[in-house]
Amino acid sequence: MSRLSAVTGLSCSCLLVVWPLIGLAADPVSETLPEVVVSSTRLPDAPVDPFTLPAKVTVITAEDMARSGAKTVQEAIQWATGIVMFNEVGNEFEQRVDLRGFNGQPVSGTSVFVDGVRVNEPDFNGVNYYLIPVETIERIEILPGASAIYGKNALGGVINIITKRGTMARSTTGETLFGIFNRQRYTINTAGPVGKFDYFANFSRETEDGFRDESDARISRATGKLGYRPTDRTDLSVSYNYVRSHLMEAGSLPLSVAAFDRKANFTPGDFNLSEVNFVTLSGRQQLPLGLSLTGNLFYRHLAQELFTVGQTSISDLQNKIEARGGTVQLGQDAMLFGRKNVFTGGAEFTRNDIGSRSLSTFTGFGSFPGSTTTGEDIFALFAQDSFSILPQLILTAGVRYDHDQFNFSDDLSPVNNGSTRFNRTTPRAGLTYLITPSNSLYFNFSQGFRVPIPTFNELFALGPFGSNPNLRPVRSNNYEIGTKNRIGSQHELQVALFQSDVRDEIFFTCILCDFSTGDGQNRNIDRSRRRGVEVTAKGRYSKYFDAVVNYTYTEAHILTPIRLSSTQVVTPGDTFPLVPKHRLGVTGNVYPATGWTVSLMGLYVSTQFFLNDEINAQPRLPGYFRMDARVAYERPVPGGLLKAFLMLNNILDQKYSTSGILASNALTGGGAIERFIVPAPGIAIYGGLSYTFNAL
Repeated sequence: MSRLSAVTGLSCSCLLVVWPLIGLAADPVSETLPEVVVSSTRLPDAPVDPFTLPAKVTVITAEDMARSGAKTVQEAIQWATGIVMFNEVGNEFEQRVDLRGFNGQPVSGTSVFVDGVRVNEPDFNGVNYYLIPVETIERIEILPGASAIYGKNALGGVINIITKRGTMARSTTGETLFGIFNRQRYTINTAGPVGKFDYFANFSRETEDGFRDESDARISRATGKLGYRPTDRTDLSVSYNYVRSHLMEAGSLPLSVAAFDRKANFTPGDFNLSEVNFVTLSGRQQLPLGLSLTGNLFYRHLAQELFTVGQTSISDLQNKIEARGGTVQLGQDAMLFGRKNVFTGGAEFTRNDIGSRSLSTFTGFGSFPGSTTTGEDIFALFAQDSFSILPQLILTAGVRYDHDQFNFSDDLSPVNNGSTRFNRTTPRAGLTYLITPSNSLYFNFSQGFRVPIPTFNELFALGPFGSNPNLRPVRSNNYEIGTKNRIGSQHELQVALFQSDVRDEIFFTCILCDFSTGDGQNRNIDRSRRRGVEVTAKGRYSKYFDAVVNYTYTEAHILTPIRLSSTQVVTPGDTFPLVPKHRLGVTGNVYPATGWTVSLMGLYVSTQFFLNDEINAQPRLPGYFRMDARVAYERPVPGGLLKAFLMLNNILDQKYSTSGILASNALTGGGAIERFIVPAPGIAIYGGLSYTFNAL
């Protein structure tokens, strides 16, 4: 079936939930929950206590990911509250991720940053997560809800990724993983200090034949980072990341076919070939008077070919995306009127150049070539201040101005040529009341927006339909109230209630619905809304057992009547497709003896409507419950540390699907509309070894 975007998926080696309290594999095991810090500024600066922030924040560290066995970013974050995740292309590496009821259709509502650089692709705002090596990550911060300082396209929130430095003792680690579907993974990394310099390098090679027919994957990654600290007030680093991947995409299956063969490939031949080169230069300088200056420069080049075989068509799309830019940020941590005050402000600039060539062939209609060039200039100013009105009451306020301009050239249809620009100022404000240093109440308000994308999905039309250059940006008003509580040293509870009121979402609509006259057009609709509850409960019960529960309740409703066709009219209150109302993850870890960890975890996801069923007329995609297990052992050996693990995915062998779409079935259904699903793998087993050599 057709591909909506190229974003990555879930690899098969993660079985532990990745929270700071989980997965300690060696004795003695601490009986207290570790302290967590988080950066709260546009560029990573001095970390802060998350209890002082007016928002629910999830922090996942490198240690958490190592203990869990996570091999991709999606695996590392899959248990977090607010996550919307599903597989729409039929392999284990291109899982779509969004936050707080935004389903990424056709444009993601989540912005992702790596070391302060936005890595959303500028065409569909999608993220190719498989291009981010999980072994290089120091920590992941999930910041749900629009945040003014991060800018556009973050209606659902921000995923902020910070990569490793080689500042600790020198070490080299090699790791292997083998499993079902001929899954193989080989990884080696080395890191350490050399005088005032430090280094980190990583190489990995990953292959898999895939659960589905023609869903194999081949990924090679190489990363290097060199840091330099001439004084304790100056920190510089330069990094380079190279990834080449070839991913086959099995796509979706009609229910009539999946009932007999869940591994089948209905339209074989789809693939995604990607190559990325990514260079980042970063620096931080501490100045007098509590000031700090932080900045980065980056260059990123992505070459990608997306080949899609439809039921009656073949499409070959080749993209070259070149992005360059930088951000500068000035911060100050000082006393103001005798109260603690933390200020940050800065500016950023990005230039994106997108070149696309396509050839689409339709049975009975011939071939249609395409060639477009898009230039995008982004400029922004931002500021944020956190002021202690009272020792227990903290006011946080921020504002950002964004200027975004597109210049679009259609080599084959010059009538589409043009330029459009968007300017937007978005504020943020919040209050935190510290009942105790480890118990707080908070409230925040923020605004978010995303710009219409310069493709046929939004600003420009596909085929005979009329383009709409007057599309307005999507806007949101966001409210959140919550509490964070550390109960003693062994338990923690976080609860957040959120609501996002959205204006001007973009849908393909019609008025008379006579498509022969080109009546269909992309238009803004008036109102929609997401709201829900997020709960995280953690507990450690002696050194032998700990547990975590994550629960998310989400409502995602369209609040404006929409006519999609002559027979499809959305009624206010209808639910957005592919957004489950309930999502519950429970994990328990037992430490029966020195070095041993036994883990059991379950994930329940409730029913959801199929994509293209905005009128909520068809039966829903069934909910599912998946249970996984993992046994890990680690033992110090002369000169290093040896680890081994064995894991079982979907141990109950549940037959389920994480996504589905309503589409015509021209091959076996005579063109009738049918429900298509993307089946998930059944029971699977994996194992692996790793050895860390600690140099003197």
